[in-house]
Amino acid sequence: MDPILLRVIESIAVFLVGACVGSFLNVCVYRIPLNRSIVTPRSHCAACGAPIPWFNNIPIISWPMLRGKAACCGTRIDLRYWLVEVGMAFLFLALWLKYGEVDPVAAVIYAIMISGLATACLIDLDHYIIPDRFSLGGCVAGFVACAIHPALMEQTTTLQGFSWSLAGAMAGALTLLGIAWLGTLLFRKEAMGMGDVKFLAAMCSFLGGTSITWILPLSAMVGAVLGLALIFWQRGAWGTRIPYGPFLGLAAILWLFGGREVTVAYWQNVAHLWSMATSPMINSHMIPPP
Repeated sequence: MDPILLRVIESIAVFLVGACVGSFLNVCVYRIPLNRSIVTPRSHCAACGAPIPWFNNIPIISWPMLRGKAACCGTRIDLRYWLVEVGMAFLFLALWLKYGEVDPVAAVIYAIMISGLATACLIDLDHYIIPDRFSLGGCVAGFVACAIHPALMEQTTTLQGFSWSLAGAMAGALTLLGIAWLGTLLFRKEAMGMGDVKFLAAMCSFLGGTSITWILPLSAMVGAVLGLALIFWQRGAWGTRIPYGPFLGLAAILWLFGGREVTVAYWQNVAHLWSMATSPMINSHMIPPP
């Protein structure tokens, strides 16, 4: 088969898988906080309880065909359901285009990681909680993934992959825990929940400790901008509670799509400038006076 045609077929398949995963994530986001099974019963209308037939439950297609309303009772279906399906489809496709040809195993692992991130972030938006199955469970998944595929940590052996993953999780948790402790001292109230601390640990178990230098500044900046925007538009007030998990998740996803390269380039430039600044001083000490 022609390589280009094969690439197109693979991309379409990945896009469709992402859309189906997005549809399933919508079920998880709704049911998990309610402690309901994500498997049974089958998909049904949240308003009237009527089962949803397969032809009204096709990812991406069904929502616009139904004009955003349930076929059984006409209840409005939130646009977010469709956006999650479309978003996951494009995220899966982007992951495959970036990593699929070079490291398809990494592409699959990152797709699983992003699925968990997206679900946890949406639950955090709705309920201000990040269930332990996504934070602590995510840590375990990261350890296993890096042990099976050490290349995620740029290592070659199972022990090295696991060790670096564990170190990354600990670094992420301790760093954010320290920031939360300082925030509590400054503001005299809880500045950050432990769910966020465990959530960052889960991310770093997949991405490594160096990702902290990207995830924390970017998430804080985006959160600050949004907070100021809420105050400016008088839809919020000082002290308004804003879930931090989605900002962490967004920064982690962007790390996969260029953040890693930007961070490496930045620190290489810092090291280069530092060496240029210190080399005259070193040379001046090495050259004996006349």
